[in-house]
Amino acid sequence: MKRVCLFRLLTLSILLIILLPERGQAKQPTDTNSILEKVQSRLDSVSDYSAMVKVVVDIPNLRMPAKELQIFYKRPDKFKVKTAGFAIIPKIGFIPSQTDLLSRNSTVELRSTPDQNESKSYVLDLHPADSLVNMVMTIWVNAKRWTIDKVLINAPDMGESVIIIQYVDVSGVWLPEATTVYLNMLQSIPEMRRPSIEKPAGFSNNSSRNEPMSGTISIRFKDYQLNRGLEDKLFDE
Repeated sequence: MKRVCLFRLLTLSILLIILLPERGQAKQPTDTNSILEKVQSRLDSVSDYSAMVKVVVDIPNLRMPAKELQIFYKRPDKFKVKTAGFAIIPKIGFIPSQTDLLSRNSTVELRSTPDQNESKSYVLDLHPADSLVNMVMTIWVNAKRWTIDKVLINAPDMGESVIIIQYVDVSGVWLPEATTVYLNMLQSIPEMRRPSIEKPAGFSNNSSRNEPMSGTISIRFKDYQLNRGLEDKLFDE
C-alpha cells in the first residue's frame, strides 16, 4: 500500500508541470474559485501543440537514462508520444491539466494574497479528501501571468516534493520551459532493474526502503509548435 501511495505522490507531483497560462490579465480575484478559474482560462487560447521534451531522472534505485521525446496534444484529451526505444512516460504529466482535477474533492484555502507575501503570488492550500495518504498541496499562482510557478506537496507520513516551473513566451502564450521536481521522501523506492522471469516487475528485494530518499526529475521543453491544426489521425497511428 505504501508503495502505491508513493508512486501516486510522484504522479501528483508531475500533474502541475504542463499547466498553460492565459494571454491577458483582468481584475485580480479575491476568492479561491475565481483564482482557479483564472488559471483554467489560460487553456482557452490553446487548441493543440507539439514540443520536444528531455526528461532526466536522478533518483536512487530508479535507473532511467535521459530521454528525448516528442509530444503532441490536442484539446480536450488527445495525447501522443514519439520516442526512440522504450520509455515509461506518465501521460498525466504532459497533458494540459485542468484545475478542476486539482480542486475536485478537495478543500481549498487561500493562505495569502500577492500583497501579503514576498513572492507576489496567490498561495493556496488544497486538502484532497480522497487521498490515500494525509497530504496538503500548496500552489503559488502568479498574479500577472496566472501560471502556477511553484507547488509543494507535503505528506507527513511519506515526505514532500517541490515543483519549480519556469516559463517562456511562445507566440503570446506562456508555456513551460523548464520544470524541476525535488523529492525528499522518508522512504526509498525499491530498486528497479530490467524485468526478468524471476522479477517480472523489475523490483529488487535487496533495497532498503527504510532509508530516506532524495532526488530530482528535470524536464525541459523546446521547439513548441502551437495551434497548427493537428489532425485527429495523428493520434490514431
